[in-house]
Amino acid sequence: LFNEQLAFVRDPHPFATAVCSRRSGKTVACAADLLNTATSNEDSVCLYITLSRSNAEKIIWPELQKINREFQLGGKENNSRLSMKFGEDSIIYLAGANDKTEIEKFRGLKLRKVYIDESQSFPQYIEGLIDDVLTPALMDYAGHLRLIGTPSPVPSGYFYKCAQSSNWAHHGWTF
Repeated sequence: LFNEQLAFVRDPHPFATAVCSRRSGKTVACAADLLNTATSNEDSVCLYITLSRSNAEKIIWPELQKINREFQLGGKENNSRLSMKFGEDSIIYLAGANDKTEIEKFRGLKLRKVYIDESQSFPQYIEGLIDDVLTPALMDYAGHLRLIGTPSPVPSGYFYKCAQSSNWAHHGWTF
């Protein structure tokens, strides 16, 4: 990873945003961080969420597979579940949340790291996903939540609010 990506993934703040241009390497940073978290910490459940399961499969799954193979990390890939398991108890799940009912499937998990990709495109239910579902799920491990996305043409929405909030750490870089 280059310096800006490293600063983002190494940020100790529990909540951080990365507002970056298209093709800037957000997905590579996300994949590297998820793999590092899963391989460096026992009993780690990591989650990557984007608008749809199909998008997760297209956007990050090939990158996770490539890094896993290239660095011989030993992750066992499950293509049908879009998950990668390390050892007995660490796993990365990829998921979509294309409507409000989808966020319920994340309740009850104990999470160490969560990425929400294309955050600028989520409807208003992203606020409930973060505040009511994911934040409590991160408490067991003092986990981290990362929102990544590109600037929206209209500066509004929950991602924009988080990217302006003093309660979140902020990062950004361009192609």
